[in-house]
Amino acid sequence: MKAHRVRAGDCFTSIAYENGFFWQTLWDHPENRALRELRRDPFTLVPGADKVVVPDPRPKEESCQTAKVHTFRRRGVPAKLRIRLLDHEGRPRANEEYFLEVDGELRPNDKKADGDGRIEEFIPNNARQARLFLSGGEEVVTIALGYLQPSDEIRGVQSRLANLGFYHGEVDGQRSPAFADALARFRAAHDLDESLPEDDTFQEIERRHEG
Repeated sequence: MKAHRVRAGDCFTSIAYENGFFWQTLWDHPENRALRELRRDPFTLVPGADKVVVPDPRPKEESCQTAKVHTFRRRGVPAKLRIRLLDHEGRPRANEEYFLEVDGELRPNDKKADGDGRIEEFIPNNARQARLFLSGGEEVVTIALGYLQPSDEIRGVQSRLANLGFYHGEVDGQRSPAFADALARFRAAHDLDESLPEDDTFQEIERRHEG
């Protein structure tokens, strides 16, 4: 058994893949209970602060004939990328055509978002970057896979506000004037009271982002 200190771009999916497990096996492991209760989401971790316990692999034996070639397949479940496309007024970009590129490999066929602007694509568990081509390739959205931090971390809030179109500063974890302005504009856009506690505001940002 070992402890894996989370690096930038890590999530339970990539850590499990790297060590030959399903991500649910690591997430449900008793030694990861404290982290599970703290983060609540296996796909948003804090680099340098979080540690994931990885159990020792269980040996498995297979009977095979000698002097023959045998093929063993590694079982695995691909990760799923979920995106929702919205316009500048927060309305779904329904049936939007798109192309997807994952780690430099462009998928051959164009597809469409659903009527609610949602996109779901299976991707490799160790994928690090995706690019979404919209409007016939005139609009390109770069997605850093595995880099989204928890919604109660300032970096995580900044990233979500940026994805929602409210924050245009650096994702640096600093409570800058640009961050304060983004929070104010988010509250105003969603008719939230200016005095709404920060934690409640963060939860609403998460709900809007993950919804």
